[in-house]
Amino acid sequence: MLETTIAIQVQRWTSICALALIAATYKLWIPQTVFPQVPVFESLCASPSSIDWISLGCLIVGLVSLAVWPVSRFQSGAICLVLVSLLMLVCLDQHRFQPWAYQLGLFATIWLCCHDIRLRLNWMRTLIIGIYFYSAVGKLDFEFLHSVGQQMLGVMAKWIGQDLTILPDSSRIALVAIFPVVELAIAFGLLWTKSRRVAGVFAIGLHVVLVAVLGPFGLNHRPGVLIWNAQFAVQAFLLFVVVQVADGTQDESAIGSRQSGFSKFTHRIQESLCIAMVVVVSIMPCSERFGIWDHWPSWALYAPHSSRVRVEIASPSVSRLPASLATLIKSSADDGEAAVWLQVPIDAWSLETLDTPIYPQSRFQLGVARHIESEISSEFQIRITIFGTADRLTGQRKSLTLEGDERIAKSNELFWLNSKPRRK
Repeated sequence: MLETTIAIQVQRWTSICALALIAATYKLWIPQTVFPQVPVFESLCASPSSIDWISLGCLIVGLVSLAVWPVSRFQSGAICLVLVSLLMLVCLDQHRFQPWAYQLGLFATIWLCCHDIRLRLNWMRTLIIGIYFYSAVGKLDFEFLHSVGQQMLGVMAKWIGQDLTILPDSSRIALVAIFPVVELAIAFGLLWTKSRRVAGVFAIGLHVVLVAVLGPFGLNHRPGVLIWNAQFAVQAFLLFVVVQVADGTQDESAIGSRQSGFSKFTHRIQESLCIAMVVVVSIMPCSERFGIWDHWPSWALYAPHSSRVRVEIASPSVSRLPASLATLIKSSADDGEAAVWLQVPIDAWSLETLDTPIYPQSRFQLGVARHIESEISSEFQIRITIFGTADRLTGQRKSLTLEGDERIAKSNELFWLNSKPRRK
């Protein structure tokens, strides 16, 4: 049946893309020491590197199995292997909680718990529609309209030989607003069966444009960003464009007449867990602006309103830092203190060393700052400023500056999860 074929192809394509993304960002997934690792729980800060290697090996084996043998009696075991190993890797380093890794975990949970093929496809569609919706809403704010959105618009204008600097600010902002409006229209179009195929075609076009804008001839982002957009383009084709089977037909895999009573009961429990997961992950992004749900799991993609940390060190301390970081340091924007304090570009450090954007959460970035403090070994030569989420209308942020060992040590109390770096 067509539905079964689509479900198999989505599983295979997701697994292949996950393997490609791991390869493109492999430094992030190995127990590297070039960039600080910040576990989810403080108790994991002393974990040996062997756990990373074992978990990564299990993840790769599980993904290869799902890609090569999407239908086999070992499928549930392979999915469990992917889920457990992925969870362990993320717990050992929050930086690994990439949006694509989160999506992989959600899809794998649906594959494991939902035995009805039609429901499985519907739950995956629901998650994808949520991604488009929250991604669009996250961009409808001051920060995107005045920063990243302007960069993307500039690339597109350059292709057609136009100079946007001659336009008034209000006109440029209106043009940038088209990006999230189109994404929001796609999300709503995917909700209804009658418009789903057309919206799916527009979704494919959106990702083709993003690959062009973010690729080598545009903003030149890292390969992982391009691979994930390619994954979404094919995913949109499979889930929203391909014709579904006619109503009234049913896949044999969805028929439970030959199941025992116990099997039916366990399947109902699993499907109830699947429904609960979809509901939770579809609602919790609403709490992102209040600091409850993280930015990336809230699908705040290409949205610079996220919380962050600024790290500044006294100029004599530069020599104590790793060479990979020392070469990236630039002067602080504070003119009166530019000769004394230097800003540490931890976001550029992540890109240069791991080929991965830094996890956009002040909690994680504080852990990176605390690692830098340990390298400097002087409480008087570092200051850390924690910035909250930007206001949607004004772009203003609340901030808190930490100086001195005692205040920095107590900063872990500001967050629910750990902000201490892993010990090497």
